[in-house]
Amino acid sequence: MLRYKEIKLTLKELIAQMSDGDRLPSRSILSRQLDSSRVTVDKAIRELEEEGILTSRFGSGTYVSHRLEGMVVNARNWCLIVPDIREDIYAKLASSVENEARKWNTNVILCNSENSAENQDRYIKRLIVSGTDGFIIVPVIAKSVLENVGLYQSLLQSKVPFVFCNREVEGISVPLVKSNDFYGGYIATLHLIDQGYRNIAYLAQQRYRTSIERCHGYISALQCRGIGVDHRRILMHDNGTLEDCYSQLKRILESDVPMDAVFCFCDVIALEAMRCVEDANLQVSEDIGIIGYNDDASLKMVKPGLTTISYRMEEVGRTAAEVLRKKIECEMTGNFDYYLVQPEIVVRESCLGLSERGSTECTADQAGQV
Repeated sequence: MLRYKEIKLTLKELIAQMSDGDRLPSRSILSRQLDSSRVTVDKAIRELEEEGILTSRFGSGTYVSHRLEGMVVNARNWCLIVPDIREDIYAKLASSVENEARKWNTNVILCNSENSAENQDRYIKRLIVSGTDGFIIVPVIAKSVLENVGLYQSLLQSKVPFVFCNREVEGISVPLVKSNDFYGGYIATLHLIDQGYRNIAYLAQQRYRTSIERCHGYISALQCRGIGVDHRRILMHDNGTLEDCYSQLKRILESDVPMDAVFCFCDVIALEAMRCVEDANLQVSEDIGIIGYNDDASLKMVKPGLTTISYRMEEVGRTAAEVLRKKIECEMTGNFDYYLVQPEIVVRESCLGLSERGSTECTADQAGQV
């Protein structure tokens, strides 16, 4: 018998001698008395809580609870790991996952990796031991394929079901739910072209799969409309900062490279682009059109209003939760576990079209650049 099951039986014998509302000894004391680790005791107590036998009160302790006659509790625990909960898209993801999980009597443990591989690895290992039923993970950006694979070995070995959101991991074959970054870049660039812009730049802070997929969408839109791709207008750092984005855009504004619009990897970079354009005594939209990505709620009061691409993160979260539930309950069918959510454009005022003084049609030479 597993050790935590033995602890659970011992605790049941102890509880049988107690009354409703009685307080159990602290978990540290129980660990010493039962000669077991705190993690093992926690797991046993959590199962007793799920069965309605115990209840924990934060900062107070664990108590014998009154269990209604005939009541059956079958709660699960999932873990959602995101890179930065302060980002609006991950707050939307967490809210959507929790809303879906609630329908299935499932609790969601939210973990913030802070874009750290070490933090993510620590959360995964800790929660596997705690008996978590499944994981939804937005993977951190790892340094290499080997590091990526190593980060998920404990999950693969434990057989705990998990689902990736937003980013796939090379070498790990699990269900992936993501917004279509290629399509998002494509519709963003098409919108700028349809508004009359022709010399369009792409600005990203980091070079990794997501930024490259959006860049591919940008390039495809230009080619679809017969506009040449000038690689001088593709401004993508290997691992840059917001200040780097500002500086690089400033340099191109001061150069002889024609530019009348910028497709930005995210809304925060778009905000830097707007600042850069205004610092150059140019007008956003009339002189330089700007479009962002993410539809960040914190930037909705920016003037002029920022046209952007919405991930539809609520749909990503709902789908990820449904896929994880099916995986846990062995309802998954088929071998192609790849789920794409199509992003949408949110039109505001930052790229309404060029004024006469800002209008510069691309020349035949520019259109032929590759």
